[in-house]
Amino acid sequence: MIQQGFYIGEDKDWYVMCFYDMRTERDKMRVEDALKACGLDEYSVRKTTATLMRPNSGFTFTSFAKKFSAIFISQSTSAEQMYDTIQHELKHVVEHISEYYEVSPKSEKAAYLQGEIARQMFPAAAMLVCPKCNKKTYKKWK
Repeated sequence: MIQQGFYIGEDKDWYVMCFYDMRTERDKMRVEDALKACGLDEYSVRKTTATLMRPNSGFTFTSFAKKFSAIFISQSTSAEQMYDTIQHELKHVVEHISEYYEVSPKSEKAAYLQGEIARQMFPAAAMLVCPKCNKKTYKKWK
């Protein structure tokens, strides 16, 4: 599993944590711990983790009070599917942050926000969707 965290926004006051490519029992335990830290109840943690251990699934959690979003992306069956899931969860984060700051999700400001988050996610995402980029990007990102 790959983990990645970064701050975004004009004031760099919103933190995004990403978990990609969950496969192992150890990954499952780390995801459960992260979901509990987000404040999910035990039932929701079990249900969400079970979903995330299946291929081609994702989940986004946002805490408006903490200005924090967590993106969870499971193992995928193809690079295209991984890219699709990343884009799907990215949209949820942009919607949540736009809602908090009362920015129209149809606005240019929301589009720039999406681009900023996508740029931050790129190093990890590239490792999962581009085998040729993998080693070169990983060295740069690490």
